[in-house]
Amino acid sequence: MSVQTDFEYDASEQETADTDGPTRTSIEKDDAFHILQNSRRRAVLRYLLDHDEEDRFVMRDLAEEVAAWEHDTTVQQLVSDERQRVYIALYQSHLPKLDDHDVIEYNQSRGVVEPTGLIEVFEPYLEESLHADTDLAVDGTDTHEESDERSEGRFTGTVSSLFKR
Repeated sequence: MSVQTDFEYDASEQETADTDGPTRTSIEKDDAFHILQNSRRRAVLRYLLDHDEEDRFVMRDLAEEVAAWEHDTTVQQLVSDERQRVYIALYQSHLPKLDDHDVIEYNQSRGVVEPTGLIEVFEPYLEESLHADTDLAVDGTDTHEESDERSEGRFTGTVSSLFKR
């Protein structure tokens, strides 16, 4: 049984040329969790949201940026194998999955990615404090400095909002 989620956006703000059918305005919680489960998909979503002034992305450029984040380097310093591993995974798995859930429009043959309005529902869950290499800890056992307490509060609020019914 799947539950309809609170993950929604205002479809009236989206101009769409899609005439194939109605635009999705929500995503089920299980699907949202599945999308957020993978660090590469989170990196793709974060990149698209950080560059929201653009409405079309070249898949190769997107793969290079994700690879650079994963290897904590710049696009110019990536080696071919690092680029290729990320490119193949995005091409074969992650971008088609995001497209299947209507988070992006992915033209695989042209290598073009276009975010849909549904991408906005993921923004609160992609804060820098939620980066893949950030550990989760029980209050009082965190090894980070006290300055991180504010980001922990935001994280707790974000996680709590995921479980609202």
